[in-house]
Amino acid sequence: MNAKRPLFVTVTVLLVAVIVAISALTLAQEPRTSSVKLIARNGSTAEVDDLWEGKMSIPYYENVGLSNYGPDDFSSENDAVTYVGSGKSYVGISVNEKKGDIDWQQVADSGNIDFVMIRVGLREKIKGRIRIDQKFEDNIKGATDAGLPVGVYFYSKAVEDAEAKEEATFVLEKIRDYTVTYPIGIFWEYDLKEDGSQDETSRTVQRNGDQVTGYIDTFCNIISVAGFTPCYFAEKGMAYNRLDLSRLSGYDLWYGEYRPSPSFFYDFKIWQYTKEGRVPGIPEPVTVSISLKSYGN
Repeated sequence: MNAKRPLFVTVTVLLVAVIVAISALTLAQEPRTSSVKLIARNGSTAEVDDLWEGKMSIPYYENVGLSNYGPDDFSSENDAVTYVGSGKSYVGISVNEKKGDIDWQQVADSGNIDFVMIRVGLREKIKGRIRIDQKFEDNIKGATDAGLPVGVYFYSKAVEDAEAKEEATFVLEKIRDYTVTYPIGIFWEYDLKEDGSQDETSRTVQRNGDQVTGYIDTFCNIISVAGFTPCYFAEKGMAYNRLDLSRLSGYDLWYGEYRPSPSFFYDFKIWQYTKEGRVPGIPEPVTVSISLKSYGN
């Protein structure tokens, strides 16, 4: 027994030391205040620690503003997210013909919606023809008559700059008789199959990120010259892996990420956080966004 006692004491001391060291390290770690932490930069690439994705490599741009939003700036309750950081925010919804007949006065009377983004039209993914959203006029007239500020967007399948120009011109023509105070946005997304691979039947399948960046730039520039605020929609993968954000730095990003809080390294003005929002007066679920910028409110 006496021979084993020194060994027992040594092991005990070591265990205590390890526990103390781990406890000290834990206490030294500050609460996370940034959704995306910069770990290291190597030329045009940055290593970051993303709140939801973990460590990842992303493009680094000198001329693109950084996001200042942290996880504590947002509060989630009953599937609804609220901005609780400094400054004002505004809750908006996106609608198209698939949402059915909308009672816009009921939407306004709910008191929960500050603005509406209405789809003007879309380009077909195979034949490439532009068509108007069948509910566009009903929606924009109904929303504005109910006193709701509106923005609009176009669902693009442009495969050349001339088509992006055509889409912007189409939108400007359709909104001529209406007051649009929120941005005019372009949605350009690849068509995907259920397994996540690109749909080979879509006209967009052969387009690379540099080309897509050009289409967005063309669309937004025309909207800006016309005196409106342009924006473009992108989710994390599209923004990091496809687009050249340095070429789009003059336009507002409408960022999509379906989490309790956004985690994106670069600045964005609107965050779309769910596709399952429920609003009185609308029979179908809608996408819900939070604008972190005042657009004429």
